[in-house]
Amino acid sequence: MINKNLEQQAQAIFKSWFLDYKPFNGVRPIDWINGTIDDLAKEVVCGKTPSTKVKEYYGSDVPFIKIPDMHGNTYVVTTEQYLSNYGAASQAKKTLPPNSICVSCIGTAGLVTLVASKSQTNQQINAIVPKDKYSPFYIYLLMQTLSEVINKLGQSGSTIVNLNKTQFEKIKAIIPSITDMKTFDALVSPLFALILENQKENIRLSSLRNTLLPKLMSGELDVSNLDL
Repeated sequence: MINKNLEQQAQAIFKSWFLDYKPFNGVRPIDWINGTIDDLAKEVVCGKTPSTKVKEYYGSDVPFIKIPDMHGNTYVVTTEQYLSNYGAASQAKKTLPPNSICVSCIGTAGLVTLVASKSQTNQQINAIVPKDKYSPFYIYLLMQTLSEVINKLGQSGSTIVNLNKTQFEKIKAIIPSITDMKTFDALVSPLFALILENQKENIRLSSLRNTLLPKLMSGELDVSNLDL
């Protein structure tokens, strides 16, 4: 609930700046340009699954993001499956730096998350590595506003959504000035830092609960003498 409120605050600031132009007297600045997702990105990375026949590719080193890992999360902090360093190195160009923006483009399309640490994804996800000096949080919030567009573009008359990398890169996007993006980033980055820390703390608490609860239930951990 706390993280939801924090993200809603970030979304409200985004709307004020980039939809209503309130800091600019209700008028879009003339130095903002009409571009595409490709113009925002240093690179757009379409994920790939390393061969499952090579067991050594999988381990516990590098998060391997799939669509279920994205649901309900601002950041992907943990994943159901991990790659080994060896597996990640086998497709090094697919490695994403922190604060890359993942967008699901096949099946359940239009989910958007941020990458918490160096990660890779499967082929159902296109990820935006922001250009230097571009705000990852602007891009993250922008992609959320484009969620329905992504879904519709991927349908193409089919019930199965499949938006390829080329189509994804061509989606129209506003490119604010670097100065305005930096100012916006300074406003919202503390909110996202709190969200990430809260997610990590929730994971730590869940892990502690999962460790202690079986011991309490079995009687292995005796709390009868605690003064509560």
